[in-house]
Amino acid sequence: MRRLKSPASKEHRFAIFHSIRNKLLVLMIALSLLPLAGMSIFYYFIGRNQIQERIRLSLGKMAQDTADKVDLLLRGKKEEIHLMATTFPLIFDGLNKDSRDDIIPLLNNYCFQQDVYDLLIVLDVKGKIVGINTTDRNRAPLPAESISEILGADIANFSEEHQLFQSSITGHNNHLGWYRSRLVQRLYDYRTSDASHQYDIAFSEPIIDPGTREVVGVWINVLNWSYFQNILDPVEMDLSNLGLSTGYAFMTASDANTIIGHKYRLNRKVGEYSQIVQGGNYYDSRLIENHKLENLHKAILNQDRHIIYDLPNGQGRITGLAPIEDTSLGWIVGVEIDESDIYRPIRSLIYWLLGAIFILSLLVIFFTYIISRGISVPLNNLIRSATTISQGNFNERVLIQSSDEVGLLASTFNEMARTLSSREMQLQELNRNLEDMVRDRTLELENSHEALKRAYYDLQSAQEQLVQTEKMASLGQLVAGIAHEIKNPLNFIYGNTGFLADYIQKIQDLLEMFEKLPSLSAADKAEIERMKDEVQYSFIKKDLNILIDNFTDGSRRINTIVSDLRTFSRMDRDEVSEVDLHASLEMSLNLLRNQYKNRIEIHKEYGDIPKIQGYPGKLNQVFMNLLSNAFQAIKDKGEVWLRTRTGSGTVEIEISDNGSGIAQENIKRIFEPFYTTKPVGQGTGLGLSISYGIVEQHGGKIQVVSAPRKGSTFTILLPIFQEKAL
Repeated sequence: MRRLKSPASKEHRFAIFHSIRNKLLVLMIALSLLPLAGMSIFYYFIGRNQIQERIRLSLGKMAQDTADKVDLLLRGKKEEIHLMATTFPLIFDGLNKDSRDDIIPLLNNYCFQQDVYDLLIVLDVKGKIVGINTTDRNRAPLPAESISEILGADIANFSEEHQLFQSSITGHNNHLGWYRSRLVQRLYDYRTSDASHQYDIAFSEPIIDPGTREVVGVWINVLNWSYFQNILDPVEMDLSNLGLSTGYAFMTASDANTIIGHKYRLNRKVGEYSQIVQGGNYYDSRLIENHKLENLHKAILNQDRHIIYDLPNGQGRITGLAPIEDTSLGWIVGVEIDESDIYRPIRSLIYWLLGAIFILSLLVIFFTYIISRGISVPLNNLIRSATTISQGNFNERVLIQSSDEVGLLASTFNEMARTLSSREMQLQELNRNLEDMVRDRTLELENSHEALKRAYYDLQSAQEQLVQTEKMASLGQLVAGIAHEIKNPLNFIYGNTGFLADYIQKIQDLLEMFEKLPSLSAADKAEIERMKDEVQYSFIKKDLNILIDNFTDGSRRINTIVSDLRTFSRMDRDEVSEVDLHASLEMSLNLLRNQYKNRIEIHKEYGDIPKIQGYPGKLNQVFMNLLSNAFQAIKDKGEVWLRTRTGSGTVEIEISDNGSGIAQENIKRIFEPFYTTKPVGQGTGLGLSISYGIVEQHGGKIQVVSAPRKGSTFTILLPIFQEKAL
């Protein structure tokens, strides 16, 4: 009798579990700390999501507030120019040369009082500059030489402001969005100033004579862009005061791509001496071309109010977006913050949680050790007695010292000693019977395997039958088309046979008449010529050649159609050969010609592709099914595109149509057997399923893209070489 090893002699996989004390320690730590850790993780993610949502809403509100401030400034400046232009005729009788010197002090006073304008310009009806401020916003004089050159000049010399003049001289107010004014550049030197000073926005208003209501001139105000940037910059300070130092506001132009306001710009000064240069110059840069921020660009176009996206360096950003109310300008204001700034408090919370878990772990270990020691001592005594019993000494008894679970276990061991002998006998009997049970079970498994093998062969046979059924169904649909194609060339033969016989008969009659003449005199020759003209001998000779050409062409077309039909119907189940995919496509088009001729235009965009290894007949069936479906999807007239190209070790065949398309809910089911969207009697629902199986058999894939009323595109990817037998 083989002796059983005692539990103490068994090697455990993990040494820590050799002792019940260690097991209790691990169990108690798991039971006490895992729920705490789980709850901490749960609340961490809940808190993270809530903070993220609140930040998104807050950023959206800040972006909207900033956009409202921009709108308020725009409305105020539009009202200002309207008041300036309407009160001007009340102050000056006209724009004659005598009054021009009086206009300049007024413009200088306006420029100083409003403190936002670079230039205030007054134009006459011919576009001559009759008035312009000669001092800047701080009443510092502008270059006198440049002023003298500009006064009296034609506004057409300055294309941007000339656009405003042309619009307002017709009686309309207008504005010109964010731009660089060449007129401002002649009077101001902003090259070393903040980059926002180098851009402007201009407003124009017609000057109307209050008496005649005629337009006598145009008023143009050129506003320095820095005042709009000054609306964006406080957002950065507000967020920094909240501990979000990476936050700032920006603004994009109407194309949702050009940045027209940003914290990172040339010569920007913070405080009195410090200067920001780390971020470079984002002014007049592009979200897509310069910064690779396609997601932000799409969000602006979709009019989203907030977006979370990653920078090219992987840094996450949360952005709130809001459009300005003036849709003619189309500016978008954004406020964004780094995700690392937002989640900094959460990371601090994680450190506190880890510290709490560590302290609790120490407490649990201490108390568990005290409790487990009171349990492990009596259990060790029990183990020693159990080891003696397991070695065959059935007279050994365990001393019962308590009435708890350990005492019950000792009593059970004593009972085990009394029954172990009978159990050993039963075990030997079970070992003898086990071999028979294994033999019986093995026989059952063999029978099950055989049944499964037969079922597999049946399924494979059924699949082959379905393939042939669908193939024959496809051939049946082609019979009508092929008959029609054969009819045309046969008409050339049967329709012209009568004429050919008649012409030949007339020639024979003429020859007989020649044979009956006694001689060929001059009169006879004249008679012969008369008879040739009478039977139209020249026409018959020429038309006979045309008839022969018709017979040749018709015969060739019949031969091509029949040859392609025989090629398509040929079975090549077990033969892998080289396949010319272009030839297969042309053959399928030739066989399906009756389905598309005179109503569907075929576009062929064949690439330079190699021949591949596969089953030609089965691949022909795939092309036939896909092309037939494409033609049937086009109800009247339409177009079908055939494209081929090479990939990485593969060949791609693309078949596109502009037919009725497939609904999204049906795309996932089109490759299921017996599923069809065609009316009853027009399809078996097996064409695409069989095609899918053939392509998979070749180690390829079928991809489909479709939309209702927009057509469908089926793309077949086939490997050029087969790694194993198909």
